[in-house]
Amino acid sequence: MNIENTRGRHRAPGRHNPLIELKLLARESAQPAMKAGAVVAATGGLVATFANPASADTLSPSSGKVAAASADSAAPAAVGPATAAAPTAPSALSKIGFAPAQQTGGQRATTSKPEVIEDVQVQTQRAAAQAAAAKAAAERKAAAARASRDLTRRTLTSSTSSVKANVNASVPGASSGMRASSNWATAGQCTWGALSKWYQSEGYYPGGWTGNAMAWASGARSAGYTVGTAPRTRSIIVMQPGVAGSSSVGHVGWVTGVNGNQVTIIEMNATAGPYNYDTRTVTLSGGMSFIYAP
Repeated sequence: MNIENTRGRHRAPGRHNPLIELKLLARESAQPAMKAGAVVAATGGLVATFANPASADTLSPSSGKVAAASADSAAPAAVGPATAAAPTAPSALSKIGFAPAQQTGGQRATTSKPEVIEDVQVQTQRAAAQAAAAKAAAERKAAAARASRDLTRRTLTSSTSSVKANVNASVPGASSGMRASSNWATAGQCTWGALSKWYQSEGYYPGGWTGNAMAWASGARSAGYTVGTAPRTRSIIVMQPGVAGSSSVGHVGWVTGVNGNQVTIIEMNATAGPYNYDTRTVTLSGGMSFIYAP
């Protein structure tokens, strides 16, 4: 008679071994867990398993009964690695144990602009120095203008020194007449040019009369100036209409040289036109008179 040896509790009475039975049950129950671990390792996942220890059953202190520990009360389920907090930069305060509170974007203190404190005394000294420099510059400019006028006057006076003894010996001493604060003639005309040359030589404008060029001799005489017919440097020549090419209202110029009966003049609005000077020499003739600078 053949007896079939079937696994399980229903075995033949003579063939039952409790120790072999327990080993078989342990090996069969471990196979699913080993398979699951292999799947997790292959996929690279992270599974954390929390299980009660073998002594999870505890004795209740009140009743003395054995109670099973709950998995929820034992430990929380782990779903992934915990995120570490970003390290803070060390500072001098953190090294001694002081941790300042973190400030948000709205709480960051704004950097205040530095306040500039001006020194009133320094500003006053600088202003005084600037005023002194401006005054000195103005004085230098005025001195240069005076020197230029003196040089022009000396040049005009000495340009005909060889003939002055013969020509100017009979000229009476010139008197000083009225003065004007500005050039009162029409700009660009011969009268305006003659007054400008007088100012360059003498440092002031003659005044006290008006009118066209042909009336200047009588007007200057009435204003207190000496007028004659002998040519002389540092004088205004007055030419009546038609004399030496003068227009119908006459012509005036500034005398720069005398050589016998040849008179060298500088004039405006003649051959060069308005606002422009030219120099020429005319022959002394009737219809010419001279307003002498004192």
